[in-house]
Amino acid sequence: MTGDRPLRVAISTLGCKVNYAEMAELAGSLAAAGCDVVGEDDHADVRVLNSCTVTVQADATTRQRLRRMRALDPDARIVLTGCSVDAHPSRYAPPRDVSGPRTLPDIDSVFPNARKGEIADYVVSLGAGRPLAVATPDLRARAFIKVQEGCNHRCTYCIVWAARGVSRSVPTDLVASRAREAAARGHAEIVLTGVDLGSYGRDIGTGLARLVTVLLDSLDDGVRIRLSSINANDVTAALVELNAHPRLCSHWHMPLQSGSDDVLRAMHRGYRRAQYLRVVRALRSHDPRTEFTTDIMVGFPGESDADHRDTVSLVDEVGFLSSHVFRWSPRPGTPATELPERVDDRTARHRSAEVRRAAQRTGEASRQRALGAVHDVVWDRVDTEGAHGLAATYHRVVASALEEVRIGSLSRVVANAVEGDALRATLLTS
Repeated sequence: MTGDRPLRVAISTLGCKVNYAEMAELAGSLAAAGCDVVGEDDHADVRVLNSCTVTVQADATTRQRLRRMRALDPDARIVLTGCSVDAHPSRYAPPRDVSGPRTLPDIDSVFPNARKGEIADYVVSLGAGRPLAVATPDLRARAFIKVQEGCNHRCTYCIVWAARGVSRSVPTDLVASRAREAAARGHAEIVLTGVDLGSYGRDIGTGLARLVTVLLDSLDDGVRIRLSSINANDVTAALVELNAHPRLCSHWHMPLQSGSDDVLRAMHRGYRRAQYLRVVRALRSHDPRTEFTTDIMVGFPGESDADHRDTVSLVDEVGFLSSHVFRWSPRPGTPATELPERVDDRTARHRSAEVRRAAQRTGEASRQRALGAVHDVVWDRVDTEGAHGLAATYHRVVASALEEVRIGSLSRVVANAVEGDALRATLLTS
C-alpha cells in the first residue's frame, strides 16, 4: 500500500438491508475521515465484507466472495464482519493482533457484529500519514438507516437471532436526526431497516408507527419513507392507517415463507395464512395501489403436496410483485435440522419451480396493472438505456435520460410499457 495517495477502501455487502445500512454508515464515516471509498470492482488498499449466514448457501457465498476479493487485490487488507463471523467463530477466528500478519488465507482482520463500530477506526489507522480524499461519495441512491438490531424470535430454520442478539431499538430522536442528515445530502428516499423491524420500540416504550409518523412530520415533502421488511403479525392498525400517507411508500415486503398453517406452525412463525391475507386486504383498503414482495421457502421438513398447493394458491391470491423463492437446506444449530420427513431434493426443486412460475405470473400482472399510472420514482443510475429508478410501489422504472434526472432525486413519471421486469416511462415535467 503506497502512501502517496488517500487510502482506497472498497466495501462489499451480502444479505439483508440491515447489512447495507451498516455499510452505508461505515462508508460515510470513512469518507468523512479522508478515505477514498471506491467501488467493489476498483483497486483498493482495504476491502471490507459484511457477511450473511441466513442459509448454508449464504455462508458459501461469503467464502467465494473472500476468494474473489483476494484475487482482485492480492496485497489488500481484507476485513470480514457480519453474521457469518458470529455463526462460525472457530472458522473465522480473529488474529490476536488485528494489525499483525495475516493468519487466515483470505482474511486479515475479523470483527463480529458486536465490534462493527470499531471497523472505521481500524481502517482509518491503516491510512495514517496518507493524504486525505476530498470527495465524500454516497454509495447508494436511497439512504438506508438501521433503526433496530437483533431478534427475539426463534424461527426453527433461522440462526440469525444467535448472530445478532436480542432485539434493541435506536432512539427515535437519533433516527430522526440521521434521516434529516440523509435528506440534506440529497436523498429523496429513506429506507428504515432492522433485523426484526416490526419489533421497533418495544424495548424503549414506543413503536414503529410512532417512528414513521415522527419522520413524516419532520422531513420535507420531497422525501419519502420506505419500510424494508416487516412480518404480517407486526403490522398494527396504526401502520395500516399510515399506508394512506402519500409519502410512505405503498410497498410492503412481508416474508411469507409458506402458505400452509401446518408449515408455519412448524417454522414457529408468528402468523397464519388468514392473518397474512387480512393484513394484505387492510393495507390495500387504505391504498389500492399497494404492492407486496415476499420471501418463500419450499421443501421445509414435513411439507406435503397439500401444503405446497396452499403456498401456490396464496401467491396468486396476494398477487406479489416479486418473490424470493428458495429451498430449505439443513442449517447446523437450528431445530429444523432435527425434524423428520425431509422433502427429497427432486421434489423440492419441482416445488420451487412451480412457486417461481406463480410469482412470475403475478409479477407480470402487477406490471400490467401499473401501466398508464403516474409513479413517483427515485433514480438509482443513468446509462445508455436511460435513467433507472424505483417507484414507490417497488416497480423498477426506466425512462429516457434527461438533464432533470439526478441520482437520488425524485421525479414523477407515467408508465407507458412493460420491458422485461421494468416499466418504460416518460418523465413528467410539470
